[in-house]
Amino acid sequence: MRGYRERTLAAEALLRVADHLAECADCRGKLRLAARSGEALAGLRQAIESHLSAEQLQQFVDGKLDVSARAGVEQHLAWCAECRSDVQALRDFAKAQPAIATLARPARIGWLAAAAAVLLAAIGLGVWLRRSVEVAALSDAGKRISLDSRGRLAGADGLSPEQTASVRRVLLGEALLPSVNLSELQLPRGTLMGAHEAARFHLVAPVGTAVRSARPELRWTARGPKAVYVVTLKNLATGRIIGSPSLSDLAWTPTQPLQRGVIYAWQVAVTFDRREEVAPSPPSPQARFLVLDANTVAQLDSLPPSHLVRATLDTEAGLLDEAEAQAKALADENPGSAIASNLVRRIRTLHNP
Repeated sequence: MRGYRERTLAAEALLRVADHLAECADCRGKLRLAARSGEALAGLRQAIESHLSAEQLQQFVDGKLDVSARAGVEQHLAWCAECRSDVQALRDFAKAQPAIATLARPARIGWLAAAAAVLLAAIGLGVWLRRSVEVAALSDAGKRISLDSRGRLAGADGLSPEQTASVRRVLLGEALLPSVNLSELQLPRGTLMGAHEAARFHLVAPVGTAVRSARPELRWTARGPKAVYVVTLKNLATGRIIGSPSLSDLAWTPTQPLQRGVIYAWQVAVTFDRREEVAPSPPSPQARFLVLDANTVAQLDSLPPSHLVRATLDTEAGLLDEAEAQAKALADENPGSAIASNLVRRIRTLHNP
């Protein structure tokens, strides 16, 4: 767990742990607990991994910092070898300026001093910028989204810090961590003694996922010509039962909005050739879905039109069907991308544990 959080594992081991976390709710819980207890250390690590800005470096070399600011810079330089190297480079350049000036004619001294100042500022900016290296990039809905070595995400504006961190984790190949308890929606398959004839049709969606709409479309496969279907919904919080009329279509939308923030179980009974079948039927598990609460829906509706962002945050909300569609669109836009193809695979693993 510590190696995964600190990203000190080898690439193969990191992927293996990420795949395990995608499937194991217990380990995801342990990871969240460890993350909460390590927030202080994470903050300290972030402070240590940061660097001085080009402006701070230049003012320190020029002696323009007050006592307090200078003490802070000196404390940073005490442990940061990279910033010490940058300071030395700026000092070496500053020492070279007088020698350059003596070679110039008096009429050109002002121009040379100005040019040297511009060059010095450019060197300071270069010292800062050279630390940033692009580590991941994808084409995304006609735009480009990227992550650099300083953890800066470009191309996905308007996200909260928590949302940005989630997208960053996906680009780094880390595990998706849904906030919804998927084990409540994806029950294990049962075991029956003796023979049992399964239904010859099955439910399509929504199964084992969350839904955005309070009036979701329920879909199933055909049993045969002239079959008649009846859908039954049960609110697992209140026990209320909702039923459909007799249907010939393979889809039905409840006429009244379902309760938000609640899990529903549903099944379809079919009458065909004077026989009745029900799906799902044992040993198949109960089909369930969660109707998202209004606040979560509002946050998702405000997301930018980015396949990566929507696939990531839809997954965290439990919208696995929508997340997989977004991830497929991202993979189609980035053929051969390991990041995009792994995102599709991991969402499918969450949906079909």
